Amino acid sequence: MATHMSHVELVSSDQAPLLARPYFGTEEPSPLIAALAHVPEFIETAMPFIDSVFGPSSLPDRLKEIVVLRASSKNSCRYCVATHTVVAREAGLSAAEVAALRGDTSAAAFAEIEQAVIAFTDALCDRPEEAVTHLRAHFDDPQIVELTTLGAATIMLNRFAVALGLPPSAETQRRLNEEGLQL
Repeated sequence: MATHMSHVELVSSDQAPLLARPYFGTEEPSPLIAALAHVPEFIETAMPFIDSVFGPSSLPDRLKEIVVLRASSKNSCRYCVATHTVVAREAGLSAAEVAALRGDTSAAAFAEIEQAVIAFTDALCDRPEEAVTHLRAHFDDPQIVELTTLGAATIMLNRFAVALGLPPSAETQRRLNEEGLQL
């Protein structure tokens, strides 16, 4: 397997600036944190926002991961697709559903509400002015705002990770290999 190199040096735990250290656990940080650590002022703002948007909320994790994985796939973000393939499996999506969200042409069967979320995500990536129309029949305004924020934040992170060439973490790669879910 070829090793994918980032376009910037990823900051290791022992190199982390003082302000970034709280985001470095006992293990090596995720490539996202290791990249953001170059500008500690950003990590202090970005990580609480990311944790809030991607963390627990009124929406089921399964629906949130459909948005994240689908947007990441549409935006060709290798890092995000790899990371959220693992998270999507943990959120209860089957291997076939994950493959369908990643663009496999053999479609998995999704519930009507999930199909609406997929259509919303596709539109958010390509035709954002049409995106919300796909959600109206299934979600109230607070849920629509949450899904839109989640999708938009995902697209921002996709662009960040693609531009910097962030590689999937070793742990993510191990989990993908374990489940036979290669990129």
